[in-house]
Amino acid sequence: MARRFFDDQEFQAGVATELGANASHHIGKVLRMAEGDELVVFNGHGGEWSARIVAVGKKAVTVEPLEFVAEDRTAPLAVTVALPMIKGERMDYAIQKATEMGAAQIVVLDTERCEVRLKGERQEKKLGQWQQVAISACEQCGLNRPPQVTGVRSLKDWLIGDLPDLRLIAHPGKSPFSPAALKGTAELALLTGPEGGFSDEELRAAEENGFVAFALGNRVLRAETAPVALLAALWAWQSSD
Repeated sequence: MARRFFDDQEFQAGVATELGANASHHIGKVLRMAEGDELVVFNGHGGEWSARIVAVGKKAVTVEPLEFVAEDRTAPLAVTVALPMIKGERMDYAIQKATEMGAAQIVVLDTERCEVRLKGERQEKKLGQWQQVAISACEQCGLNRPPQVTGVRSLKDWLIGDLPDLRLIAHPGKSPFSPAALKGTAELALLTGPEGGFSDEELRAAEENGFVAFALGNRVLRAETAPVALLAALWAWQSSD
């Protein structure tokens, strides 16, 4: 199977195209691919191109797109995953796996019990790193539309923003979430909490803004596990409809 690479530009069959710095570095310096090697490129707007390397320069790799494949592989349910900042590589894991599981958008939140807080230049650097994690996950798993990673937003501000009608919060509730609610739904928001959980005030605010408790039994999932496990449950329920 040909290796896949993301590059945010337009491609056209038969038109040699110089790839951007990230893709060029990965192809030429890391993987040491050569002229004539075949690969797949996609730009995040849907579909992908089979292509061939026509030149490997010191600073850029040039490819020739050959054929466009319209297959999108986008999940049938557009899920916005909102999760707190998590310490260290566990945040990369959460974003990588949420992407592989088909999240349409990922929002990074600042909650009362967040393990880490970032500001200014450090925050922007981390957001760029997390976006690249999502892109790399798409390259690996076959998705053609990387989710946009945005933030860092306060939970309070996010809760009162423009959100889908169906809103779920990772928290055991008095009654289990009914999969029937997914029928006819095109998009939803999934809110997961930090390692220490949501505060009582945050839970009240989420409930007041239409969030419904969603959990897998009474188990308490780790902050990096919850988005992945709950997305898997959503896809299983939707596919069984």
